[in-house]
Amino acid sequence: RSTDADLSMPRQASLPIPFPELPTDQPLIPVRMVNEFVYCPRLAYLEWAQAEWRRNVDTVQGAHVHRRVDQPGGTLPAPDLAAEVGPDLTLRARSIELSSQALGIIARMDLVETSDGRVIPVDYKTGHRKHTMSGAYQPERIQLCAQGLILREHGYTCENGAIYFAGSKERVPVVFDSTLIEETMAAISGLRLIARQQQIPPPLIDSPKCLRCSMAGICLPDETNFVNGRAEEVRPMTVGITDTWPLHVQANYADIRKSGETLEVRVDGNPNVTT
Repeated sequence: RSTDADLSMPRQASLPIPFPELPTDQPLIPVRMVNEFVYCPRLAYLEWAQAEWRRNVDTVQGAHVHRRVDQPGGTLPAPDLAAEVGPDLTLRARSIELSSQALGIIARMDLVETSDGRVIPVDYKTGHRKHTMSGAYQPERIQLCAQGLILREHGYTCENGAIYFAGSKERVPVVFDSTLIEETMAAISGLRLIARQQQIPPPLIDSPKCLRCSMAGICLPDETNFVNGRAEEVRPMTVGITDTWPLHVQANYADIRKSGETLEVRVDGNPNVTT
């Protein structure tokens, strides 16, 4: 219980604790994995710690949108030269890869603009501008902020960035304020922690995110939650082809192979041929 004496004493100020320098033998975390961690920790673990990856229509569209910015172009000036660029000139550099050993992250930045002594990272996204107050979802804002922190580590003045939505051709500004920076640092630390623990996070529960996730067939969110008693039912699987029947294999240690027009399902080495 506080007393008058306690209230009269000056309160000790708190300072943020910096990341310890990442050992050189440890892999740097791509900032897009930080985005995935905020979106879904289990997804980030599957992709980063277990190196799992599957494509779907969304990932293919994303690659198509990035086909231009993935081609290197322009030159990012050194920090001292960038500070001399005036407001009437904008220099652009595409597909710039930078890293920070202090933060333990690496990023391939779609576009970096230099103007008025500052640099602005621009991240390209598919789809349309989001109908939110900030114009972009938090995982996207944190990914962009991580790019800004890397630029700062390299000596650049970077106070804000932008997200470009190719679908609506809109550019959403993002200010790197103290709140967003704290959330970004927490996300980097959280992803590093689950990767070091080597324990996969639980799936999201009845989340609409899972319906369009390319990793749903590996993650099995509903099935895992059902087995662990975290869900009462499993949402039915749907297929895009309506003139055929899906095949569900629920046996443990099943091996599925295709031989010509025959699909072979083997359980414990015993073939059960399904045509």
